[in-house]
Amino acid sequence: MRVFLFDIDGTLLMAHGVGKAALATALQDEFAITQPDTEVLFSGRTDRSLTIELLERNSIDPSAEHCGRLRDRYVSLVGGELSRQGGIVLPGVRPLLTQMARQNDTALAVMTGNFPETATQKLVHFDLRQWFSWISGGDFHCDRNDLARRTLEIIRRRYGQRVTETVVIGDTPADIACGNAIGAKTVAVATGEYSLDALRDESPSIALKDFSQTDEVLAALYS
Repeated sequence: MRVFLFDIDGTLLMAHGVGKAALATALQDEFAITQPDTEVLFSGRTDRSLTIELLERNSIDPSAEHCGRLRDRYVSLVGGELSRQGGIVLPGVRPLLTQMARQNDTALAVMTGNFPETATQKLVHFDLRQWFSWISGGDFHCDRNDLARRTLEIIRRRYGQRVTETVVIGDTPADIACGNAIGAKTVAVATGEYSLDALRDESPSIALKDFSQTDEVLAALYS
């Protein structure tokens, strides 16, 4: 059995700044910050690390209570932002997932820095949720490598000794690094903020421009 772990933002879809807008509003609503500072690096991060940094940048103690308040309000706002701002499913994603779901001994899952709740909202909004058995999200760890290690434990519990290969698929150097941290095959796709050359510099197992050539991508993934 092969287990494929897909990132969401920049890999499966682009959500047009939905997360940043929802977090800014959440900071305003929960902590009465008139002009919240949200100028942080989002790409490749976990939402846990983002909430801590955003609270610190806005002079709010990143206590468990404050992190929980920001998370809850953020989660409640994402659906509305998705409806307002929309986004796109990236080239070739639907045909690729359709074909992968037909392969024998294949499990498709999501490993994302998003909170599980916002990950689910995005996948449902863009009609992608049906292809994925489960979601491992960025609610416990600031370090994406730790997220990958926890996800590997989930894989072991779910599938036991049947797993012959784990494949991490994402659009950032952090996706490649966390795949390496658990000994997985890594697939980098240049549909996010990083160029193909920049991703190749991180030495992924496979580097792709996008998923548009379904047969070629399938051959690479299953080689």
